[in-house]
Amino acid sequence: MMGLTLVQIGLILATGILLSVVFSLVFSSDWQRTAELQTQASSFSNLLRDLDNSFFERTSTFRFSHTEYLNSVTISTEYVVLSAKGSWQSNLIVTNKFLVRPWPRTTQQNWTTGENLHKYLNETCGHRGTQSDPLSSENFTQLCQELNNTNTYFAMHPLELLINEPVFIEKVTIFYSQTKRHDFLLLYQGSETTLLH
Repeated sequence: MMGLTLVQIGLILATGILLSVVFSLVFSSDWQRTAELQTQASSFSNLLRDLDNSFFERTSTFRFSHTEYLNSVTISTEYVVLSAKGSWQSNLIVTNKFLVRPWPRTTQQNWTTGENLHKYLNETCGHRGTQSDPLSSENFTQLCQELNNTNTYFAMHPLELLINEPVFIEKVTIFYSQTKRHDFLLLYQGSETTLLH
């Protein structure tokens, strides 16, 4: 009887140790994935801020890593939200608020890149929005209204990014007089041939 009790106690202890090891591995994995998601969200947000603070027009690219378990990345003009597969069929979700407001663009819209924007402005307003060919104040106000409409739309319908494709972040400057200018931070995806048209 005493031997049987010791065996049962041994089995209970072994089961407890195995369960604690399994749970610690599972929760450690979820914690590590959440930390990686937070790192990626912060890196993305910091790249936006750094590009916005630069003194000249330029384009940078960002690639999300760990796409084997990354489920989705959605953005609005204020937030990026990353979700990934967790343990026990759960989802891990990380949200990061932007310090600057990007202007998300899709290839289905009438323009996507900075060069497309200058062409679009030339076709619709008769001016490219460059220092040598500035927009009128009225045309610039219309462009800002288009940005505000985009902000509202993406606040209600966040844009889902393709996680295996690079994200392009472009700083473009639009002049609305010889000295007055405004910088926009465009955010888009797509192949080079798609973006050129």
